[in-house]
Amino acid sequence: MTSSDRKTVLVVDDEAIARENLALIMEKEGYDVVVADSGETALSLLEKREVDLVLTDLRMQGKDGIAVLNGTKKRWPATEVVVITGYSSVETAIEAIRQGAYHYLPKPVNVAELKVLVGKALEKSGMQKEIRSLKKQLSDNAGASRIIGQSPAVQAMRERITQVAQLDCNVLILGETGTGKELVARTIHELSPRAKGRFVAFNCGAFTEELITNELFGHEKEAFTGANREKKGLLELAEGGTVFFDEIGELSLSMQVKLLRVLQERTLRRVGGSREIPIDIRILAATNKDLKQEAENGTFRMDLFYRLDVITIRVPPLPSAEMTYLCW
Repeated sequence: MTSSDRKTVLVVDDEAIARENLALIMEKEGYDVVVADSGETALSLLEKREVDLVLTDLRMQGKDGIAVLNGTKKRWPATEVVVITGYSSVETAIEAIRQGAYHYLPKPVNVAELKVLVGKALEKSGMQKEIRSLKKQLSDNAGASRIIGQSPAVQAMRERITQVAQLDCNVLILGETGTGKELVARTIHELSPRAKGRFVAFNCGAFTEELITNELFGHEKEAFTGANREKKGLLELAEGGTVFFDEIGELSLSMQVKLLRVLQERTLRRVGGSREIPIDIRILAATNKDLKQEAENGTFRMDLFYRLDVITIRVPPLPSAEMTYLCW
């Protein structure tokens, strides 16, 4: 068994001798062993490292074995739990099985039985984790498969979308008009850790500068005539999610300055307001222009270009994509 294949067992018992004996048995079986002298310590350790099996005493001061079981299964359902109990609390151990424990062992522990039970529990844990991993892969592939096409360029783009989705950084999407840049952006969002947040799309070429400012940043009450109440802008409304700026190259230089400040400070100020509002959003931007050339020509800010162009995805033109259709 290589070090990367070694399973990790967490031994939980508030009695030092029992804890040390169980840990020694597990170490001799070739497992990596972590020990905890209380339920509280056990749950804290689980937050810090991956564990394949929890071997816990049922009766402990503070958080008992049932609390350890419930805390483990709630956060890490693929991690199996075996409880150890005295004969007087077998009924409680059976209840633990109903609540998700793999099995229980009565005291005094039969070492041979313990080894067999731990081996089976770890086998089940490994299968559960493999199933969860396969489900995630299927989900990821299902999202990217909405982008139809078999050309090498489209297949490479699908793979890149799946990879980039997991990186919480800004992305610049390049491609001709009508090639599906917004679909690419939406797919990145849906495959990302921010998928539960909002996806907000904004066309930079569809509004005047005044309307863009109001739409993106919102305004305070009485910020201007007719502003009878405060309004959150799209950047605030997308908190925890993703904002997609389509045709980013159409922004005026003054609007580029405002957007650059948001990217640098991760805060915004509503129209008519003085309060800095922190925001947590991911920025995706798309253009059919050569933004680097625009920046060199002075029509697009070079510093904003580099902020947006952390990762680039190029959407192939339709002819080279074998007239690919990008479908919802």
